[in-house]
Amino acid sequence: MSSVLLDLKPDWARITFVDDEFTADFHYFWLRHNCPCLSGCRHASTKERLIDAATVPLEIRPLRAVLTTDDSGTPAVAFFWAPIATKDDSGGLVIQDEKEHVSVFPVQWLRDNAYGVNRDHVHELPPHDAALVTIDYAAYIAEYADTNDSSRLGDSGTVQYRAALYDRLSKFGVAVIRNRGHDTEDIILDFIDSKADVIPTHFGRIEHLRTDNTENSNNDQLGYTNSAVRLHTDQCYAETVPGFQFLHCIRPADVGGENYFVHAESAANYLKTEVNRRAYELLTTVPVRFDRRQAKFQALHVSPILRLSDEIDPATNERKLAQVRYSYFTQGAQTNVPFSELREWYEAQQVWDKLLYRDDFQIKAGLQAGDVVIYDNLKVLHARNGFSGPRHMAGVYLAAADLWHHLGQAKKAASN
Repeated sequence: MSSVLLDLKPDWARITFVDDEFTADFHYFWLRHNCPCLSGCRHASTKERLIDAATVPLEIRPLRAVLTTDDSGTPAVAFFWAPIATKDDSGGLVIQDEKEHVSVFPVQWLRDNAYGVNRDHVHELPPHDAALVTIDYAAYIAEYADTNDSSRLGDSGTVQYRAALYDRLSKFGVAVIRNRGHDTEDIILDFIDSKADVIPTHFGRIEHLRTDNTENSNNDQLGYTNSAVRLHTDQCYAETVPGFQFLHCIRPADVGGENYFVHAESAANYLKTEVNRRAYELLTTVPVRFDRRQAKFQALHVSPILRLSDEIDPATNERKLAQVRYSYFTQGAQTNVPFSELREWYEAQQVWDKLLYRDDFQIKAGLQAGDVVIYDNLKVLHARNGFSGPRHMAGVYLAAADLWHHLGQAKKAASN
């Protein structure tokens, strides 16, 4: 029974009991709370628990872990932790005087207390490597330049470039295009054909996101300031939201203004299976008022933050996620939850928000002049840091059907 394998995941450890042919997943906070040591976690003589569950951070991660043996030579797994606060005799919190804390669990004990056994539906972290979603347009020009105009792609290069866009958007929901150029109208035709058009909004046909904006109407909103704009999806207050948006960098900020993105569909699935299913259930059922109120424009839509479709996932027999609506700056007062349940709903939002702001959930992309980023507005959250200097982004909304038709033709041609 001593043969085990150890795999450290971001939020839990998987132990494979080779001889017994099963796996078990253990939360890190559970492991830390059940530390068997006699140096502060268990009483030296009675062996009763001393460590209080309330003092164990739910976000705790081990510094490292190794397969080893305990003092009696029994096969064990050792987890090494940074010190945490514990309660003293008066109930106050004190930090133990130690560089690291070691929890040595006999393999037999882990086997006997296994609880996350043979989990089938495990979700990995959302994509967070910018290299996975990046396309260098200049590299395509270098390889596929038009014979009559070296600054433009030839026909075969256009097909390959659009097929690459299709691949990244279908897999990751976002694509960053470096060195694309300076003509926003020309860039529109990367994503839709000439018979289609962009989706105009109450801001106008193309948004010019800059602090000295004079082109757009209803520019009394955060996008036209130099403030940071936290993660959100656009147009949450609309009955039907645009399927895609792209941002074309006309001029970067002098300082700050970097963009970052989270694949919210993946994040929601991770929340459901790896972190807090109850929070997921609340975010998929509790209606939220998305209320846009500006001096000359008002709109209201009521929907859960996570809207489920009627399509059933055959792997889980559960409804698939159809859309994420998440916009803190247009979220109205919550009056749809009973008094005794409102705290739980706020806690669910906070669990969700903490996940979104983990570094291993985010794709970060600082855009330079001529760069473009495009993302799925139903499945991907976007944000920017605060900035100084005359930053200028052109924002354009597109219908998902138009984009998939256009890029799908290129994908089909590239595959032939």
